[in-house]
Amino acid sequence: MPEMELILIRHGETSWNRLKVFRGCREVKLNAEGIAQADATAEALKDKVFEALYTSPLKRALVTARRIAAPHGMVVRENLGFLDISYGLWEGMAEDRVASEFPKAYNRWVEAPSKVRPPGGESMKKAWKRVNSALREILWTHGTGTVVIVSHRVPIKLMTAYLMGEKRHVIGRYKHDPCAMSVFRVKHRDYEPVVLNDSSHLAGLKFPEYQDF
Repeated sequence: MPEMELILIRHGETSWNRLKVFRGCREVKLNAEGIAQADATAEALKDKVFEALYTSPLKRALVTARRIAAPHGMVVRENLGFLDISYGLWEGMAEDRVASEFPKAYNRWVEAPSKVRPPGGESMKKAWKRVNSALREILWTHGTGTVVIVSHRVPIKLMTAYLMGEKRHVIGRYKHDPCAMSVFRVKHRDYEPVVLNDSSHLAGLKFPEYQDF
């Protein structure tokens, strides 16, 4: 039976990652470290033959995707389904400020993120449907070859849970660092994880370990 390789990649680092600022649908540029991560990821994947490369349209993901696609001379395909979730009023706010100004909602976010809708933002239920509907369309469209999706921390957690046969309430179990890769073998409707949150290709950059933010 034909086999497909699915690679999920989070965008490179931005200054808001290190400062623990909620990003969501805000446009935040990759910083120097993020550019280096994207280039290291491109180098790691340069010998692959891509069937397609999809990305969130947000610049931090789009730039990461374009740098990964460059050695292949490919045009990346933007897909709104892979946008980051909307954090509403939290976007642009540091985590400690959110914890101070929205203590009840923030504590629920920490304890059970799958059940939280940030004030003015997107519910995890809606995000699950949006992200995994886009994922299923790609799985249906491409039966073979290597397909790459560049997205964001929470959407990748949602896709990982779906591919692992789990529900959205388990997303707290998963971590996905900037430019880390999760790889799945896909045969029909069987999804086999090869590696999750692999950042071994970034080892030469020697950045501090990431917190899950």
